[in-house]
Amino acid sequence: MREIKPDIFLFDGENKSLFPFCKCLYLRGRNMRVLIDAGMGDARMDACLEKGVDLLILSHCHLDHRYSIGRIGDIPVWCHETESFYLQDRERFLEGIGLTRSGIDPSLLLKKIRFPKINIERIMKGNEELDLGGMTLRAIHAPGHTPGHMAFHVPEQDFLFSSDVTLTAFGPFYGNDFADIEDFISSIRTLKDLGASMVATSHSGPYLEGLPERFSRYEKIIYKRDHVILKALSEPRTLTDLMGRNLLFPDYPNPREIMIWMERITIEKHLERLLGMGRIRKEGEYHVKEKP
Repeated sequence: MREIKPDIFLFDGENKSLFPFCKCLYLRGRNMRVLIDAGMGDARMDACLEKGVDLLILSHCHLDHRYSIGRIGDIPVWCHETESFYLQDRERFLEGIGLTRSGIDPSLLLKKIRFPKINIERIMKGNEELDLGGMTLRAIHAPGHTPGHMAFHVPEQDFLFSSDVTLTAFGPFYGNDFADIEDFISSIRTLKDLGASMVATSHSGPYLEGLPERFSRYEKIIYKRDHVILKALSEPRTLTDLMGRNLLFPDYPNPREIMIWMERITIEKHLERLLGMGRIRKEGEYHVKEKP
């Protein structure tokens, strides 16, 4: 646990805060103590609970953000209204991330990750403010990664927790059916425009230097992926032709089968985007690049 700003603490997750874990934010106001996400691992969650938690807010529904939620007891849980369905309904979650239509056995993903029942006490609309006592917490609806993904701003401390707008070299992740590239672009720009002097994310940071440029580089990775796919379409290709070639993902960590499927979804979204831009066209199952 690190105090990165007065009364703002960051809990690093196990496994270097990589899946199935994440960094979690702890805010200690005079009147309320708030935890953002529950994916740091059991021992670290227990250490956090010892400090006292009055409210848990889940930034979104992904499993690495709720790994240790079974330890919280009767602490109230809040989330964005469009995320509550995926948090409370296993089958809807699997459908939303795209595994249902894949035909892949979901136990490949879930066998080491709990899926406890979550009771959401209150749903949030996004862009809400909470007075914690000497500290304001602004919840910002920042969709794209998931439909109800939220980031969190503390204006008094000029601090932003951008959740899974991770600002990493891998770039934005939208390899789920319920993800949306255009929403992600809009969210990146919204968070960049806040002009925070410190940004932490669920899997990286905190960052202090060159933040506008970091947000811009992160957004540009989307356009680089467009270019990679256009280059791969030097001759007409089907979606199957583009799969499993590390076209957009540099590797396929276990569970490999699922990671290849998530890359497929990512490619699908770029093909749809390029079709909409008039950069490619469909001829049967083949994708054909338009001439400049």
